[in-house]
Amino acid sequence: MQIAADVRALRDAAPRPPTEVRVIVRAILAAMRVTLRNLFRTPVTVHYPDKERAYPSRYRGLLALAYDKETGEEACIGCRLCEYVCPPAVIKVEMLKSEKRNYAKTFTLELYACEFCELCVQVCPTDAIVMTKSFDLSTTDRRELLLDKDKLHAIGRQFEQSWATGSKLRDMQGPPKLARAVEHAVEGPPGV
Repeated sequence: MQIAADVRALRDAAPRPPTEVRVIVRAILAAMRVTLRNLFRTPVTVHYPDKERAYPSRYRGLLALAYDKETGEEACIGCRLCEYVCPPAVIKVEMLKSEKRNYAKTFTLELYACEFCELCVQVCPTDAIVMTKSFDLSTTDRRELLLDKDKLHAIGRQFEQSWATGSKLRDMQGPPKLARAVEHAVEGPPGV
């Protein structure tokens, strides 16, 4: 009996690692288990710019200025609606009045502060400001993100436009055209 009590006393007297050490060792082992499990999975990342992923058809990226496809003239009429609706106030437009129509004398976009909220695209009556399918904005100089009218036109010519023009977006937000046609057939045209 005495021997068993001595063995128990020695076992209980043996130094045990502190609780903190045991917790740390368990955490390290759990992390290593996750690492080993993921080591043999196929990677989910790509090495940009060597490889690029396919982007969704509705992807919207950089802003650009478009030209009128029928006349070849710039589409912006300098109405300044985009400037008024911009939440961070990063768009500045000066109007140039002409005999035929108005133009934007200057159009400046501070892309480094843009929220890409798309309100300027939605409000544009001539679909002059569009979003492209490009997203590559990286630069080492902040001044390169201050885009003037010429740079915005160059972006519009260089990259494919997104599906979302202002007129398409406004049509999507209104009631469906079929429902409007049925309303007019039942009630008659508006104002009658």
